[in-house]
Amino acid sequence: GLWVLAARPGEAAAGLERSLRDQPPVLCAVVDGLLVGVLGRAPSSRAARAGVVAGLAGPAEPEELAAVRHLAVAALSAAESAGLAGVVHVARVPALAAVVDRADLAAVLLDHHRPAWTALGARAEPVARAVCAWLEADRDVDVAAERLFVHPNTVRNRLQRFAEVTGIDPSATFGGVDAWWLCRSWLAQT
Repeated sequence: GLWVLAARPGEAAAGLERSLRDQPPVLCAVVDGLLVGVLGRAPSSRAARAGVVAGLAGPAEPEELAAVRHLAVAALSAAESAGLAGVVHVARVPALAAVVDRADLAAVLLDHHRPAWTALGARAEPVARAVCAWLEADRDVDVAAERLFVHPNTVRNRLQRFAEVTGIDPSATFGGVDAWWLCRSWLAQT
């Protein structure tokens, strides 16, 4: 089968492209502002260590390349959102890939919670950052506080305020997904 890799172009991506070309057959081009590679086999470990974030999908049949490219781009966005490095297969980040790929649902989420953003006022951005940091730290208040350079009680207070104004419980499984998605969408707009 064929594999599709997507990365942001730049100096680091040039090294990735060189390592990909060392394992033919490969076709690389900039498509829609992204470096896209179509490979005859999974990328080598050298490509994975190229120092750039890349999304990967495959293997697939040639007639599935458009869909696989779409998955590789979603994997790239998901890997960037999660702060992952190297070549990230979409199977490593399926939930995030699904979330970042649905701009239409993100718009609905933002619209529905616009009053909450307004109610938070000047504290909206710090609250959103605290929710994301806490969820991305696997709900560890101390780690989130350290990343944000604040006291752990500040993180707890911001989580509580978020839950009050949105009605979303970030400690619940699906509430955590919704909270992360909403806060990431809020932060992307600022």
